[in-house]
Amino acid sequence: MSDVKIRKLTTRDIDAVMKIDEKITGKPQEAYWAGKIASYLSREPEACLAAEIDGKVVGFILGDIRGWEYTIPICGWIDIMGVDISYQGKGIGKMLVESLFDFFRKNGVETVVTVVNWNDGDLIDYFHTHGFKRGEYINLVKKLN
Repeated sequence: MSDVKIRKLTTRDIDAVMKIDEKITGKPQEAYWAGKIASYLSREPEACLAAEIDGKVVGFILGDIRGWEYTIPICGWIDIMGVDISYQGKGIGKMLVESLFDFFRKNGVETVVTVVNWNDGDLIDYFHTHGFKRGEYINLVKKLN
């Protein structure tokens, strides 16, 4: 495999991100991604990264620095990430996460937060490999139908 380059994500990468997400989730979400990436790039462009091999985007991560939501102090957030199914298991996700951690450290962040579905054991295990532990918050849900 060629060398992986981690670089800042740009609006030119939206199509590649959508394709990766569709391969992972099995459904297209164009409107969601266009707005999501634009929002993150406007807030914290240095925390939005792409993994590229031979000019092809094969992974991405969207993060930012924020706080005071839910009375949490300023911290780094990993909102969403994805690696093309064909490139999973090759350390690309780890490179993206570690690059984002480096950005957070340079900006004085001491804690990183992410949210995962309680039923997604594989994703929970993945974040455990990066040192994440269960936090003190839970979400509460009420169905209105």
